[in-house]
Amino acid sequence: MPEFRLYRLHPDHGHITGVDDFNARDAEAALHAVRELGYPVPVELWSGPRKIAHIAPPPHGAAFWPHPLGEASG
Repeated sequence: MPEFRLYRLHPDHGHITGVDDFNARDAEAALHAVRELGYPVPVELWSGPRKIAHIAPPPHGAAFWPHPLGEASG
């Protein structure tokens, strides 16, 4: 199963503020998982040296703090 890395970026200066490593079936499944979580900050999804996507946060007011990938939500 392919490994992916998600970088959480500071919304003002773009520096990395956190990293989540996870596995997914493929890049499409990884991207879907990240979008479902709706991170409140910009994120970048990578597979090894290849950037898959830069994802902007949802509109202000719609954000919530998600659980890191792979953690149960309750």
